[in-house]
Amino acid sequence: MNKNWKPAFAVLTITALLFGEGIGHAYAQGAMAAPASQTQTAAASAPVYSFASLAKQKNAIYTSNGLGQTPGTVVRFINESITLGGVQGAADYYYSVPRTSIGANSYLEINFSHSELLLAARSTLTISVDDKPLKSIFLTKETAAAGSIRIPLGAEETSSGFHKLTISKQSELTDDLCDDQSNPANWVKIGRSSHVFIDSHATASSADLLQDFPLPFVEPGNLTEVYSTIVVPDAADADVVAAALRVATSLSAQTATHASIPILTESEWSSKGTLTHVIAIGGPEAWNGPLKTLVAEQGIAARDQKLGIDTFQMRINQSATAKLLMLVSRGKDANLEQSIHVLTDPALNKQLAGNQIVLQNVPALPGHQNKVGGQKLTLESAGYSDILLKQGEDSEQQVVMSLPSHWKVTGDVTLDLKLRVSPLLMQTEGSEKEKKPQQHLTVMINGVPHTVLLQELKAIDKNDGYLLRLPIDPSLLEEGNRTLNLAFSASLEGKEAACLPVRDSGKWVFVDKASALNVPHETPSLRSFQYWPSPLVQEQGLSQTAFLLPEKLTGTYLSHLSLLLNEMVDGKELQANAFTIFREPLQPQDLQKMAAYHVVAMGDLQQYPTLKAAQGQLLIHQPKTLERYHVINETTRFVAWIQPSLWNQQRTLTVFQSAEEGEAAFVHPTLLSHLKSAHDDGQIVVMSKSNEVFTIRVDDEEEETGLDKAVGNIPVWLIGVVLLVFLILLGIYIRMLKIEKKKAKRRG
Repeated sequence: MNKNWKPAFAVLTITALLFGEGIGHAYAQGAMAAPASQTQTAAASAPVYSFASLAKQKNAIYTSNGLGQTPGTVVRFINESITLGGVQGAADYYYSVPRTSIGANSYLEINFSHSELLLAARSTLTISVDDKPLKSIFLTKETAAAGSIRIPLGAEETSSGFHKLTISKQSELTDDLCDDQSNPANWVKIGRSSHVFIDSHATASSADLLQDFPLPFVEPGNLTEVYSTIVVPDAADADVVAAALRVATSLSAQTATHASIPILTESEWSSKGTLTHVIAIGGPEAWNGPLKTLVAEQGIAARDQKLGIDTFQMRINQSATAKLLMLVSRGKDANLEQSIHVLTDPALNKQLAGNQIVLQNVPALPGHQNKVGGQKLTLESAGYSDILLKQGEDSEQQVVMSLPSHWKVTGDVTLDLKLRVSPLLMQTEGSEKEKKPQQHLTVMINGVPHTVLLQELKAIDKNDGYLLRLPIDPSLLEEGNRTLNLAFSASLEGKEAACLPVRDSGKWVFVDKASALNVPHETPSLRSFQYWPSPLVQEQGLSQTAFLLPEKLTGTYLSHLSLLLNEMVDGKELQANAFTIFREPLQPQDLQKMAAYHVVAMGDLQQYPTLKAAQGQLLIHQPKTLERYHVINETTRFVAWIQPSLWNQQRTLTVFQSAEEGEAAFVHPTLLSHLKSAHDDGQIVVMSKSNEVFTIRVDDEEEETGLDKAVGNIPVWLIGVVLLVFLILLGIYIRMLKIEKKKAKRRG
């Protein structure tokens, strides 16, 4: 065999060594150094987990959420004292009852004071819960300085969830109602010390845990709404990660504050030893810690299933308190992401029952009714119900509607109100000589009033239906202001109600929840943060977006990825949207597929061999090299940028990084909020340690990147030396090749 390969091999080896860290290649496979083995916690101090299956339990018992050491819970529904003026006044408040066992000693306490001049026989205070009157008292001279009502609460008023508390008063000073209505001496003050006491116990119970889901993992309306952690295997694959993200965003969307759900790997969770409710998601074979033993004991791996959901009572170190573990397992050859909608889709979620379920077949996800392209900005989609304006109720009905930040308005915007109006308001009597008061509807749009006479509305059907179209001033929707504050009020009074409104007279205006903002728009595909989260979110949702994940995942990384997804797409919409995940190290076929997507990456570039190999093509090579953009490197905390994709110039690559060494986080809620609200045209966003966020626009020439740009990162002298060495080695190789040929001829 000819030995000519030896010098060739030497030349190629030396060249590879010289160029290995120089010119990056998009297909380069970087070698990740194996992490040093971490020191194991001594067995004596390691948390010991114990589990008890609840599959056949008729009544599952666990520790209540958010309760302190003191029995009972005090709920304060008012931050500052409020004053009710006029003859009639009312205020609505809300309180939330946690999911727990409730005793018989719950009560509502209202502390108040009022004007000493009120007529005791004609002045009252009424307390109602959920529109059900509980108690009324007279306002006397004895209660003027300091009065108090304590009302026992029954099972209805202390059932789990939200309750509306209404405090209303009727008070008079004289027999002249007109004077009483405007007299500043006619007042009742509700004290800030007013509260609800819930006789809550330390334990909660449930006869059907799956029917109660998402309780107790999240409890919307509580001071703390999130009481759970999502746990995935240490080596979770893309399928498990996608499923965990869908569950996290779904739970977050059900909280009033859209609070993030923490995600941890199994080793992170088990080493912490913190007792909290857990949703564990993964394949039966993927667990390595406490859950591995549990799965083996329960025989979950051997079950014939597409999806299994098991519940357990969980304790740490034989603690007196217990929390719930929900174990979500996929079957053999099953795809978890394509079946997790059993937990996240509202229609399927309502069908869950029992403490355990094993699905042989998973129902298909309902049609994409909620996809972004079909989204209508109605009162209902904004979370509001129908609005009823009645005679005698002069308070405004407030509504807040926001345009998606990735919409670019392309035409005239209108507010299309679907109305129904009482026939009594539309009656006209031609023979009536006396001029009747003109009733009208007023809609305040960002403080600008729009008043319409009801008699001038044009009917659209025979059922007292009307359509009112109000134009929206373009200045109200300028970039950076995507929110409309609407206030609805109606003047429905006649002459008989000049001073004291007449209630329940049959005169009303009904605003249908199908009323909508008509917004001509487009979703730009700009390489800019101006319409964030566009271009990542288009009319088809996230179907054209992929997330690039590092090989080693941490709970911090997954939690911040969940936070990013939450800000990009509403949790409810995400369930009907497809998104793609790629994981380092990438294979050649992965690199080809990535050309079809906008790509998002988070964290240190050292985690991504593919990006590190092409580092010279990145808009920002190092976070601490921002001085050219008038940024102080030393005070930079986070940086994000968007640029042409490395795999397709028609797509984008978006990177989120921390500028501080040792910082575990990669994104910050303040930075994400700025992206959605600022609408600044730029490719770089920087958040400083002072929490200031600003956007930088990069020139087109500077933004363009390519393999030739990567060469610019190598010193010119080094390039010259490398080329010189290469030419010398090439000459040696050619000379040796000639010598070998001469030797071969002599042998011949």
